[in-house]
Amino acid sequence: MKPNSIKLFDYFYLGSIFLGFLGFATGYFSAGAPVSYVIAYFVGEVIRLILWYLLSRRRSIIAKWIIVALFLLSLISVGGLFVGSMALSEIYALAGLVAQAVAVGLLFRSDSIRWLNSRDADEAPPRSDA
Repeated sequence: MKPNSIKLFDYFYLGSIFLGFLGFATGYFSAGAPVSYVIAYFVGEVIRLILWYLLSRRRSIIAKWIIVALFLLSLISVGGLFVGSMALSEIYALAGLVAQAVAVGLLFRSDSIRWLNSRDADEAPPRSDA
């Protein structure tokens, strides 16, 4: 059974993806970006969803560290959010970044670490004693 920290991680991480989508949608339609931006955005979100699945359902420690690394890379663009007036898309982006920061922080709680490092007997594949 998942610990509370992983359940909260699910909510915050998926919430950050949703807030990112709202930020992209409001920013894209106001800026009129090319279609290639839309394709690149959705490919990136599919990768984030795959990482969420690997971590939350398959207990992948590698996915955990990839999520942490991508979060740290996203911190590079934070300074640009506070220059000039703040558009609605930037507010969504900042809220999504905060949600992602909470989600990443939840991965380092003791119950999350124990859960990621353990393998339950219930989830092991069935043995074939033939």
